[in-house]
Amino acid sequence: MKPTALQVHKSWLIPAVLVLLATVVVGGVVVYFAQRPLLWATLIPGTLPLSMWFFVALPLLREEKRKSETGTRGPG
Repeated sequence: MKPTALQVHKSWLIPAVLVLLATVVVGGVVVYFAQRPLLWATLIPGTLPLSMWFFVALPLLREEKRKSETGTRGPG
């Protein structure tokens, strides 16, 4: 049976969606309550690439490095 796209990409797709959703929620709440919302409306989404690096890319790279050091391979 062929795996679905979600099964293949689940390791990075779910964390990426969660980071994106958290950024949108935090941005909306902060902009709603901020005295100067324009500043925050630009700063919070601007952190998205850095957040994706720390919460999505680095864990994937560490897992790949660990798998290559132990010699184990994932499904497929």
